[in-house]
Amino acid sequence: MVDMDHVPEPDEMRALVQPLDDLDRKVLGGLVAIWMANPGKVKDREWTSQQFVHVATVAHGFPEEGPASTDDVERIRGYAQQHMERVLRVGFALFVRVAQDMQQRSGGFSFDDAQAVVRDYLAR
Repeated sequence: MVDMDHVPEPDEMRALVQPLDDLDRKVLGGLVAIWMANPGKVKDREWTSQQFVHVATVAHGFPEEGPASTDDVERIRGYAQQHMERVLRVGFALFVRVAQDMQQRSGGFSFDDAQAVVRDYLAR
């Protein structure tokens, strides 16, 4: 896991996101949205791994319903093996960065506000 007490500066956050490809950014954005809706589960490794696989499946464009083909399962397994550690590391950093950004806002914030900030960090 990442040190969730360290809040990266905005430029540092953009530098962490910069090398990610479009698929990684889709997975990262979806995962952060799920964490924002379930903040108490962010540090639950098993739950987070399950959410990663679910979001990666959707990001790859595979159907969410019905049985997955062996090829689809292997593509997701390979993607997770190659990308999960990095995407989670950047995801945890983005989660705490956005939380900090939201705390600094006057007048409160909404889930939509937080999602807009996430999209801004993920933009190329």
